Amino acid sequence: LIWGFTAVMAIGGGDMPVSISFLNSLSGFSTSCAGFMLVNKALVVAGAFVGCSGIILTMVMCRAMNRSITNVLIGGFGDGATKSHEVKGEKKKAEGSVTEVTAEDVADMLTDASSVIIVPGYGMAVSKAQHAIASMTTTLRSRGINVRFAIHPVAGRMPGHMNVLLAEAKVPYDIILSMDEINDDFPTTDIVLIIGANDTVNPAAQTDPDSPIAGMPVLEVWKAKQSVVMKRSLRVGYAGVDNPLFVETNNSMFLGDAKKSVDMLADLLRAKEPAKLAGPATANEAVEDEESPASKFVAPVVDPFIAKIPALQEEAFLTIGVSKEAGDGERRVAIVPDATKRLLRNGMLVFVESGAGEGGGFSDTSYEDVGAKILPNSQAVYDTTDVIIKIKEPGRNSVTRKHEIDMVPKGKTMISFVGPRTDGGKALMDKAASAGINLLAVDAIPRISRAQSLDVLSSQAKIAGYRAVIEAANVYQRFLNGEVTAAGKFDACKILVVGAGVAGLAAIGSGANMGAIVRAFDTRLETKDQVESMGGEFLVLDFGSEEGGDASGYATVMSDEFMAKEMEMFREQAKECQVIITTAAIPGRPAPKLIMKDAVDNMQAGSVIVDLAGATGGNCELTRPGETYVYDNRVTIIGSTDLIGRMSWQASSMYANNMANLMDLLCPKPLKGSEEIRKLNINMDDKVIRGMTVVKEGEITWPPPAEVTKTAAAPAQNGEKKMEEETPVAKKKPSVFSKRVLDLTTIGELCGLTFGAFFFGIVAAYAHITFVSQLLYFILAGFLGYYLIWSVEPALFSPLMSTSNSLSGFVILGGMLMASLPRGSASNVLGCTAITVAAINVFGGFAVSYRMLSMFKAEKH
Repeated sequence: LIWGFTAVMAIGGGDMPVSISFLNSLSGFSTSCAGFMLVNKALVVAGAFVGCSGIILTMVMCRAMNRSITNVLIGGFGDGATKSHEVKGEKKKAEGSVTEVTAEDVADMLTDASSVIIVPGYGMAVSKAQHAIASMTTTLRSRGINVRFAIHPVAGRMPGHMNVLLAEAKVPYDIILSMDEINDDFPTTDIVLIIGANDTVNPAAQTDPDSPIAGMPVLEVWKAKQSVVMKRSLRVGYAGVDNPLFVETNNSMFLGDAKKSVDMLADLLRAKEPAKLAGPATANEAVEDEESPASKFVAPVVDPFIAKIPALQEEAFLTIGVSKEAGDGERRVAIVPDATKRLLRNGMLVFVESGAGEGGGFSDTSYEDVGAKILPNSQAVYDTTDVIIKIKEPGRNSVTRKHEIDMVPKGKTMISFVGPRTDGGKALMDKAASAGINLLAVDAIPRISRAQSLDVLSSQAKIAGYRAVIEAANVYQRFLNGEVTAAGKFDACKILVVGAGVAGLAAIGSGANMGAIVRAFDTRLETKDQVESMGGEFLVLDFGSEEGGDASGYATVMSDEFMAKEMEMFREQAKECQVIITTAAIPGRPAPKLIMKDAVDNMQAGSVIVDLAGATGGNCELTRPGETYVYDNRVTIIGSTDLIGRMSWQASSMYANNMANLMDLLCPKPLKGSEEIRKLNINMDDKVIRGMTVVKEGEITWPPPAEVTKTAAAPAQNGEKKMEEETPVAKKKPSVFSKRVLDLTTIGELCGLTFGAFFFGIVAAYAHITFVSQLLYFILAGFLGYYLIWSVEPALFSPLMSTSNSLSGFVILGGMLMASLPRGSASNVLGCTAITVAAINVFGGFAVSYRMLSMFKAEKH
């Protein structure tokens, strides 16, 4: 009793589901032991089934937390954390300011969204807010908003806790998705509502190597366009871990009791909901008379934002200008109508040059409909607005024939790509300093977790990587995936991706999704896990301790010896791969030449090379920047520099979202009760703003201090301590048991086989035939438990545990045997008591399982 009490006292938070499952498995094994003692096969089978299924479920949940069973039960929190801060005696704090919002603000965000993901946590269970959330969900879905739920495997205090609560509130189970199913959807989601969750949505698990939860898989909510965290307060969760999500630029905090807050939101949403002339209020309610004309007529939905536009235009504290991009063939636009609407709601009025959005499919009318004002030419835009937002580097305007920097009045601000590391960028900085304007370079935003929502390099590079695969598939005259048909067998295409940055990872994912065999190489070994997670095979080039990344996370120039070995590997890969996509770039330098002529000569006829580094000279020796041609009548080399522009709608939309997030950072809301007014603030104490500000008030401020651009993923530089620059997930040394013997099996597998053979040899030689029979039943029941667990969805773990727990009640058979002893004896009394308690466990467990399963309902279509 004392051991059991002390063993679980230190367990809590996200560890509780694991400990519950583990303790449940112990009850199963104890039942099996009773079966062996009483020579009862039913007890042996029931106990083995419960014990093995419980242990396997425990391992599944531990894997979801990147933890080991021993670490959960007797260790500290998190395997991935390093000890640097413990050594220094300091605790890392999240940097930045918290943005608080009201219920009205959240309701406006929800009604303006087209897609919403709700992430419930233990706070929802404590406040019993599931019914209010279900009501709010029904209201949102009745407006045509796509609402889904994201569930972490260990959210709550028991396996499947959140799923059962939502099922009880009659939320359709087909809109409730697990972490693995929904994590890829966050970047395209308008708003994520986090209700009472903390550690399961903490980005420090991926970005901070010193976090106690480093390496734990989490819901990547910070990648959404906007997130709102609902909590009682800003205090840390059970694990005592700071959550940098709270200070993300695209996150807001809505503080208060979860149930009261959700009830308030539901009331506000119902008040905003357009009145319907007839028909049910929700999709789940039955329609009494489907044939009546009135039931078929529904009043059109009118966006309440439209009525607010005149007032919002009058109250705007800042004006933003958007003009046509200079340069031939550029079809992107810096701000799209959706972002214009968001900016206006935040007090920023957008002025757009007529026709600026036509290349991306955005008409002047679509801008005017959301409150933007149209001006006839770019000079009028520059003269009228406080901040000018562009995409391409400032150049000569095709109409005025003046340089765009010279068109900006003194004291105003321009935000665009600049390329401050290049000679051209330095010339632009000199020009901006002479003109007396502020110049912010979006390509100099520090690559830290807090700035992910502003990272235009990543958003645009992702499009380039995706488009590279599409372009290659368009030219390649065969299937990308393998096919076996009546017309013959066709092997899958092999794609080599050089460079595993954002563009490379997007290409890897797209190629793998289309069925190709994808291989990838990068000088930064820390990208190996990312490549493999996208479905690619990472090619390792072992070259001692030479590092491939700099302090800002970019690739660096490698030694001549390394390059020679690298070229040899590419020559060999070119013989096997039909498509090569190169993405390697070094900021401020020409693109490194990686695919030489002899490698291209090795490629098969009909092969394709897509060189995404064409704008800086290309990674292929034969690339012609801006051109696509066929080399030697065999290999098509695509050196186009406008691949992103070929998806102008997508590229413009993603860039505009980045800029809307940036403007929220540049224009922070004053604290409640403060007399300060909201205004543009180029705060040089903010690490993100300092990193991207290259000219301020006529003074060149580039380069920023080294600590601004340094990332946690970068290798140590200039003798710095390696411990401070670890990758987010601490690398574990390979176990001696993972080594292979004669390339047939691992040492661990060999030891397991040897032990199994020894054990069964002892059993065969000395054990009684009855024990052998019971042992076989035990093993077979264990296999049954194994296969049962792997076929059950995580959402059903709670009813599964209830069912397996009820099976452990089969110890009632032992009670029946004891009850047959003389009446009134101690054994008889204990046997009757065991029968009573076990019967409650058996029948109660099955009844609870049935009730829980009956709650899970799919949506009625």
